Amino acid sequence: MNKYFKQLNIKPLYKMNIKEQCLFAIEVASIFTESYPEYGLDYLKIVEQLQHINIYISDIPKDISPVNYSYTDNSMYISESLKVNANNEFILHEVIHRMQEIKNKKNQLVKLGLCNILETKIEGLALNEAAIQYIVKKMQKSEKETVKIYGMNISTISKNYYPIITNLIEKMSFLIGEGVLIDSTINSNEEFKYKAIDCVGENNFFEIQANFDKILESKNEILKKSKDDKSIIDNIKNIYIETEKKIITGYFDNALKLIENEEELNQYSEKLLKYREYIDLEEIQKMYAEYYDSKQDDIKNLKSKFQNKYLIVANENRVMQIFRNIKKYIKKALGYDMA
Repeated sequence: MNKYFKQLNIKPLYKMNIKEQCLFAIEVASIFTESYPEYGLDYLKIVEQLQHINIYISDIPKDISPVNYSYTDNSMYISESLKVNANNEFILHEVIHRMQEIKNKKNQLVKLGLCNILETKIEGLALNEAAIQYIVKKMQKSEKETVKIYGMNISTISKNYYPIITNLIEKMSFLIGEGVLIDSTINSNEEFKYKAIDCVGENNFFEIQANFDKILESKNEILKKSKDDKSIIDNIKNIYIETEKKIITGYFDNALKLIENEEELNQYSEKLLKYREYIDLEEIQKMYAEYYDSKQDDIKNLKSKFQNKYLIVANENRVMQIFRNIKKYIKKALGYDMA
């Protein structure tokens, strides 16, 4: 057991026996592959990953997560107070951590889903946690609920665990694509990052990623205090608002530049309108209303451009047809068409 877990006062009581662990691995693998059949998750690989770790039923303090996975000794610690149910959100969350870990030749952890572990820093830790929780709650078919947290009323599918960043990652999933988010989170590839940069812009993406970390760090800072700190709470709200604004403007400004025809323009308009359903705060609603109106002018101009282009092409086609008819008539008159 690693030193960090010992410091958390996690005490292993007994190890899950081989039969129980095999049944557990099979059940978990079934949940994942049946929940996301379209993403080609490897059932046997998931079973193998879970069979090659140590699972301990443990005494875990109530103020920390009832399930913890250790990368250093490939062990999972499950609270004795928690019924070992493969569909439990804490278990599924830690199982994804197991599935996504990538180590180098020195057995050092270098990547976890959307999180890169570099020599001098860690990038995307909170983004990865948000993505994992989003995937878990989607697997459990959780409905959105409105929660009041840090002076905000927001809707989220994860009201008890990472509600704010799960709310934000769901918005990114809607705009950038759920499939690529799930694939990159579980299989630890860079596709979501690349697509997000294409969609919102490189600077925006890294600022959004950093803001996820800031929200998580501020939340942890509040938990360390005996009472809520208004300045930290206000800071979390401000970061949340700033992040959503970057998601909205980054995506829709960039997407507009890539539109090549009227069909794509109509899809853009529908997505812009539908995003309204994802907005929670009054401050964002006001900003979005103004932004939406400004984009209508861009949409009208682009639509007019496409229609004029089609008109020009149609006129050119008519002129060419007349020219072909004249050419055909002259050939016939001169006897070239006698064969």
